[in-house]
Amino acid sequence: MSRVLNGGVLIVAVLALTLAGCGRRGALDRPGDVDPALAAPGEPAPAAAPAPAKPDRPFLLDSII
Repeated sequence: MSRVLNGGVLIVAVLALTLAGCGRRGALDRPGDVDPALAAPGEPAPAAAPAPAKPDRPFLLDSII
């Protein structure tokens, strides 16, 4: 391969790894205006079981943001 192609592949790989590390993994936020009983009329409303509390572990790159 040529030197330019190797450099391009390296840049794309670094950008992909950088973007993959952004953000935090967590539960999706529920919209505040939606009533769960009316959201899906054909399906029964799921039982609201409280999720166990997990400690907030800071991500390595959070201090940069």
